[in-house]
Amino acid sequence: MQQVFLYLHVLGAILMGFYLMLPFLAMRVEALQSGTAQFGFLNVLFAANRAGQLALVIAFLSGGYLVSKAHYSVLWMVLAVVLFLAIGALTGILGSKMRKALQDPSGGNIKAHIGSIKSLSVINGIIFFLVVTLMKFPYAF
Repeated sequence: MQQVFLYLHVLGAILMGFYLMLPFLAMRVEALQSGTAQFGFLNVLFAANRAGQLALVIAFLSGGYLVSKAHYSVLWMVLAVVLFLAIGALTGILGSKMRKALQDPSGGNIKAHIGSIKSLSVINGIIFFLVVTLMKFPYAF
């Protein structure tokens, strides 16, 4: 059973790898010239963010099971939970900003929200990098 949950946990981490690429992809939205092209590209990023949020839930639940079967320090567990919750909160805010930017199909709202989308994606990418590093070195704490 533990191997199944480990598989789900790694699969969730692979799907969340999108958040490492998101800052670079968000910068490309602004580089596109037409509003409809920006709208289409941002729509794809919005869908990928939703998939990343689902992967976050899968990784969180499977990680909870895996932690219950091993011995980790309290500090490591607190850091893991806090960082996962931070990613969850930031991806929710990011999704809200994307949803607001996508209200106009001609792409008129994108310019008003692209700055916060880029900022949130960079912060989210950094936190995800920290999570991966924390998971790779669980006994360093």
